[in-house]
Amino acid sequence: MTADVRAKRRSAVALGALLAALMLPTAAACGIQPTGITVLGQAPAAVGAAVQPSQAFGSSGQFPVFFYLNDRLTPLYLPAKADTTEQDVLDALLNGPSKTAAAKGFVSALPATLTASIQADGLRYAYKLNLPLTAHAKAQFVCTMQYYDQTLSVGLQVGDSSMTWLGCSDTTGQYIPMPVTGDFSVPAATNSGQ
Repeated sequence: MTADVRAKRRSAVALGALLAALMLPTAAACGIQPTGITVLGQAPAAVGAAVQPSQAFGSSGQFPVFFYLNDRLTPLYLPAKADTTEQDVLDALLNGPSKTAAAKGFVSALPATLTASIQADGLRYAYKLNLPLTAHAKAQFVCTMQYYDQTLSVGLQVGDSSMTWLGCSDTTGQYIPMPVTGDFSVPAATNSGQ
């Protein structure tokens, strides 16, 4: 290498170092100016009891039951009565889409012979099933009942197996918005009177 080439390289390196030194403060600054914290008062407090699922859906006039439409888990909104119960929602899910909904392409992934009971092992938001479910059927069941129960997860127990707690997001590869109201407490055993 000749002296001219070395001198040009040193000049280029020096120029690069100078530019980096000049640009560093600009690159490190994010452009957001610091501000003080403004206190606006106390946080609002919730007044009254939480809305129960049957009240929430009964007042809106409908409740969702998840079925598949074009291979995508989709809510089908069914008419609700003021006293729509968890059993009503479970029955609608197990009965599958109506003929009208089926004509529009809604299908169920649940086995036709599936039975489910509420409060498996005496636990709220838990269901005892007579058959194991495929991934699609599990997503359909969990999303429907989680939406009705307005809880973070629901329990599934097949036969005498141990309880598995799942949320809708655990069973699907898609985002399905869940309600933000309701009871988000840890499910507890109900009082059996003993």
